[in-house]
Amino acid sequence: MSSDPSSGGPADDSSLTGTWVANDGGMYFLRQTGNTLWWLGLSAGLMHPGLEFCNVLRAAVTRSAVTGEWSDVPRGVTSGRGTLTLRPAGGDQLVRVAESGGFGASIWRRTSTSRWPVIFVYDALTETLKNVVRNGDGGEKSTLADNLWPLRDSVSVFASVAQGSEHAKPPVTVNYPRSGAPLRRFTYRDFICLNERSALGGGDQPGGDVTFWFLADVGQIVDAQPDFYAGVEYQAGYIQGKLAVPIEGEIIMFGRSADCGDEHSETSPPLFPGWAESVGGNAVLFNGRPIQVVVPADSGDVPAEPGFLTELSFGDPVRVTGALVFDNRHGDDDPDKLEIHPVYSVDKITATFSANLSGAWTDDVGNTYYLRHDQADNSVWYAGMSPLARGAYGQAFRGTFRSGKVAGRAAAPAGTSGSPIPPQGTVTGDVIAIEFGYGAAPVSGATGSRMGDTGAVTFGLGRTDLAGREVPMLTAGGFRLMKLYDDA
Repeated sequence: MSSDPSSGGPADDSSLTGTWVANDGGMYFLRQTGNTLWWLGLSAGLMHPGLEFCNVLRAAVTRSAVTGEWSDVPRGVTSGRGTLTLRPAGGDQLVRVAESGGFGASIWRRTSTSRWPVIFVYDALTETLKNVVRNGDGGEKSTLADNLWPLRDSVSVFASVAQGSEHAKPPVTVNYPRSGAPLRRFTYRDFICLNERSALGGGDQPGGDVTFWFLADVGQIVDAQPDFYAGVEYQAGYIQGKLAVPIEGEIIMFGRSADCGDEHSETSPPLFPGWAESVGGNAVLFNGRPIQVVVPADSGDVPAEPGFLTELSFGDPVRVTGALVFDNRHGDDDPDKLEIHPVYSVDKITATFSANLSGAWTDDVGNTYYLRHDQADNSVWYAGMSPLARGAYGQAFRGTFRSGKVAGRAAAPAGTSGSPIPPQGTVTGDVIAIEFGYGAAPVSGATGSRMGDTGAVTFGLGRTDLAGREVPMLTAGGFRLMKLYDDA
């Protein structure tokens, strides 16, 4: 520690751990352990950061420089990879002095304020629901809290798309009215003033939810999600009974607080993601990208253009993430109707057995791991992230894929046909828990999730059933990652 800073000797005791913002508009969550630095870097986004770029860095720290490798992962749309050298410029600033691969940022500054999105559970969730205005009934102001009783926020349910209470309806429906030529942009004012007779001449029009029904994999919840009923254990049996039949997912159009007539209606920040939000990071996600809802000319029509309304078919395997609630709008027919409402993201499980492991993976409790497998050198990187409203922590991984060979050919699992399969083998590397600025990372080794782990890890590659579809699986002890979809 006493060496000359210009010599590039060991780093001093000051840690780079913390939240940093850069001149590319992104936020970077750093963790230094000894002389090794890791980060998760994400483009800004109020509800869903990282949709433009998401990268992982592992570097060596000396007194004079930070030097290491970085890689984009498929949370964002960029796919760069290279090296990066930074120079400390005081205790709270880093400056780029060299890079390869096209890294964008050049200056980082430490901040005391995290912009990672968190909707805190229980009482705070109820208060948030009270601030989300829905288009009223003939001008009456109402909020989501008037009808929704929150149970858990958030949950992830593995399920299959199912028929709802009205069997004639398609798999996905939208209630937002449409007449005349297609509208290319939906404004919050249009939505919130829909039933204001004085504002737009409306009254008693439908709401703006996009809805679909799904049958949950209750066995997976029982076996692999022991905390699913945390806080509502006294109703666990009642809720589990309701999960035995199809339940509804409701994707709200907007989750904002401004009333009709409020001059700030178009600039009020969203409190929940919505399907009509024009800024991608504020929208509900479908397979990791902002949802696209093309509303038909009449509510009963099938959209002529592709979009979320045509993406799902009955029987499709999905992962649905959002707030688990009772909805009392349905009266005596179902006074405690179980729903996921609002929905934050929908993933259609389409993973294939490819030699390239790149794509989105999930653990049993719904954290997502955006993995990049570079076949040129078999390096593997991933960024693990908790979903919106599930704490504020992540994980970074850097490792290597090593294939298993049988007589010079990739070994095939027993019972497979001639379809493409990934090579058998292992993914070995190092993982580190990353805290997003709201407190400590979760306990290491928590059931269903290893998001809090730091250290060496070896995954074995195999396959498993996920919501009725056979998908690739990475296992390490009793922990597993299951592939949701391939990298586009």
